[in-house]
Amino acid sequence: MKSSDNFKLIWWFLLVIALGLYLFFRQDDLLKGKPTYFDTVVFLVWISVCLSPLFKEMKIFGLHLKQDIEDLKKELNQQLSLMKIELKSSIEVSSSNSNHVHINGKSPIPAADSDIPDIKKHVAEALNEYGVKPLSTSDNFSFVENQISTENMELFKVRYAFEKLLNDHVNIVASTQRKQPMTRLLKILTNDGVISSNLTNSILEIIAICNHATHGADITANQRQLVNESAQGLYEALQISLVSNI
Repeated sequence: MKSSDNFKLIWWFLLVIALGLYLFFRQDDLLKGKPTYFDTVVFLVWISVCLSPLFKEMKIFGLHLKQDIEDLKKELNQQLSLMKIELKSSIEVSSSNSNHVHINGKSPIPAADSDIPDIKKHVAEALNEYGVKPLSTSDNFSFVENQISTENMELFKVRYAFEKLLNDHVNIVASTQRKQPMTRLLKILTNDGVISSNLTNSILEIIAICNHATHGADITANQRQLVNESAQGLYEALQISLVSNI
């Protein structure tokens, strides 16, 4: 339940007057140094109430007062939800990459064109080691035809569309080609006020399902239906938010 500003002002004024009158009638004992425990509590509360319009948060002698508690709880819940989804996505990505081996400490980025001849040589040596003959055509991907379902391919396309939209926006705004993880980009844009927490959380829920499909995990019918019903609208909402902040 939210109260109007006028009601808050009147309530604050009545509290200040009521507590002030109590202390006024107790002034003889207070001046004589004979305050009761209740007098001390009332005095601290009165001071806190008097100062509350000047501060969002106060802590006086262990008495902690804070305004806009409901707004704070809502913000914390949104941040915790965002962190939970981001952590879940990070764990999935880490698990999928746990068996990767990086030689010579090189970062997992695509090789430059100038390095391709050397890489081809190493590939040929590796194939020869296991008695596998290299194919004559460079575009032969028949080995993956039966490895992924059409439905899972569609979920991969959904993830790719969101990631490309975010990277394109960052490239335009920051004039950089450096790629960032999607969850990190969404968190940065949310903290900067470019997109709302609700939109970010909804997108991350969709991306989490798409990640599962991309990593070869089974997707339930309800999860697939959620993506089918929500992905298009969320993509358009994200696009509108990004375009309006260029």
